[in-house]
Amino acid sequence: FFSLDPIIEKAEHLQRQRQKPRAGQPSMGACQSKKVVISASEVMHEANQHAKEHGATSLHFTKLQVSHMAERFNQLNDGQKSCTREQFKHIFNFDEESLDILYDAFDIDHSGTLELAEMISGLSFMCRGSIQEKLKFLFMQHDVDQSGFLEHNELLPMFQKLTDQLVKLEEASRRRNELTVNKTDVQKAKILRSTSKVNELAEDFKKASDLDGDGKISYEEFENYMEKNELCRKFLQVMSETGNTLREENTNFS
Repeated sequence: FFSLDPIIEKAEHLQRQRQKPRAGQPSMGACQSKKVVISASEVMHEANQHAKEHGATSLHFTKLQVSHMAERFNQLNDGQKSCTREQFKHIFNFDEESLDILYDAFDIDHSGTLELAEMISGLSFMCRGSIQEKLKFLFMQHDVDQSGFLEHNELLPMFQKLTDQLVKLEEASRRRNELTVNKTDVQKAKILRSTSKVNELAEDFKKASDLDGDGKISYEEFENYMEKNELCRKFLQVMSETGNTLREENTNFS
């Protein structure tokens, strides 16, 4: 009588051996649970390219600083290269209102999600960019149809956003520094955000910038007006202070 049991046992043993991972090779389960890690070199290249496409001469962060940012992003975002607004708020220890404004500023293509390269490029503009680089970045944020011009119908929304964000960022800064808000500050903020004031700002800008009357404002016309405009310069200063405070309060992202 010939038994198949030893042959079956040997076949099962060989099958088990094949399924075992070799030395230094992760098991199938380990492969499935392992997070994707975004390399600093890859992010550096993408962020540098993004910065140049939006008016910067180069990225204003070192490879080591980008590495710290990528590592932090990896830890808190499961190795994904983009994040939603809610995920963005969990990456930083910062006030929610300021993070909302920063998210909108960095999402320059208005896609609704934020790439890591976009975020690093945005911080580079905000914290270390020249006034011209910041103005170029600001122009591209409000050139919604990406035509290379600001049309008259884009001016009112732009000034509504600038005045609203300026007031919110200043209020957040006072809370962070535990400064008392007096009645004068409240009244100034109320006037700045009023419909009449926003309309006045948009109309003044249109008259002073659209000198040829073609209904479109080029970046050069935008820059000539905005770099002398007190509201715009204050907005850029407050945005810069906010970006630098964000990085200082999140040391793993510096």
